[in-house]
Amino acid sequence: MEDKELEMSLFGSGSDFILNYSNEPFEINDLEEINEEEQEDDKILGGDEPSEEQEDNLDEDESSEEVDEEEDQDEGDDDSPNLYSSFASVLNQQGLLPSLDLTESKIESIDDLTTAFKQEINSQVKSYLVNKLGDKGYEALEKGVSLSEYQEHQETLSTLDSITDEILEADADLTLKVIYQDYINQGIDPKRATRLVNAIKDSGEDSLIEEGKLSLNSLKEKESQRIQKLQEEREAKRIEDSKLQEKIDNDLKNAIFSKKEVIDGIPVTKAIQEKVYKSITDIVGKSPNGVLENKLMKDRRENTIEFDTKLYYLYEITNGFKDFSKINRKQASKAITNLEKELRKNRFEDSGTPDYMTDGQSYDGYGSELIY
Repeated sequence: MEDKELEMSLFGSGSDFILNYSNEPFEINDLEEINEEEQEDDKILGGDEPSEEQEDNLDEDESSEEVDEEEDQDEGDDDSPNLYSSFASVLNQQGLLPSLDLTESKIESIDDLTTAFKQEINSQVKSYLVNKLGDKGYEALEKGVSLSEYQEHQETLSTLDSITDEILEADADLTLKVIYQDYINQGIDPKRATRLVNAIKDSGEDSLIEEGKLSLNSLKEKESQRIQKLQEEREAKRIEDSKLQEKIDNDLKNAIFSKKEVIDGIPVTKAIQEKVYKSITDIVGKSPNGVLENKLMKDRRENTIEFDTKLYYLYEITNGFKDFSKINRKQASKAITNLEKELRKNRFEDSGTPDYMTDGQSYDGYGSELIY
């Protein structure tokens, strides 16, 4: 026998060999039908090259599937950066966020969008105040002077500016009031100020008018000095409060993040520490009186009786937050009770057969148990 007649398979060509698992004998027609079915399968699976029209249809189907997948991903991904960026771009074009510069600011999340709105509100408020009060007025507000205080200052200056020399010459009573107010602003006792004004009145009209003009200029200067001094005092207090707040923040961070346990026996994780710090420092709103509130303050205000009852109850049973052993014991007792309940769910039955008899390997001397 020549080598070329040798077959790799013991039964000849693998494509011609068919296993018959049924008891019925094969016929030639059966083989032909099977071969035809295999050829059809080859065509479906790509055994034959598709025509150009079929290739075009396949390309269109594949591209449409890719587009559908991309659309599904875009629709399902509500937090995609493009969504917030596109929304911010529309708001900018519509004039709702006119000061937003998308080339400088990236809007990729709801927090970025919220920050953009806050910045826009601050920008609009600043523009309004500058138009209404001027640059000096806005600067005064920035340094801590309240809007009502600055408006009062403006009204006082406006009133003083409206008093001209002609008015002082024509209205003696107004001139006397200007002189009296000037003396009071200088710190002179009211009774003494009254005597000085009466003395000037008796000295003649010319002396009265001259003193009135001097007092008017003095009042204007005093008013300018008053608002300037108020700005300096408020700015100094703001800086002092800022330093104090920074110290409080640092002390708070050290108190929260430096301790491994706040309550004995209950370890504190990094996540809990950050959550506690966030709960204390994050502002969630204002009270009806305008006081800034964190979440705890807000919850207490909205349900004061229940909140304080639970707080003082916890305070008393822990001896002023000093002894949490009662709570710890209660938690341990509860854990043991739960464990006992779980154990009772499992049945332990004795079949009466020794353990080594149920171990198939014990007869060889190498069972899973030690046999004594």
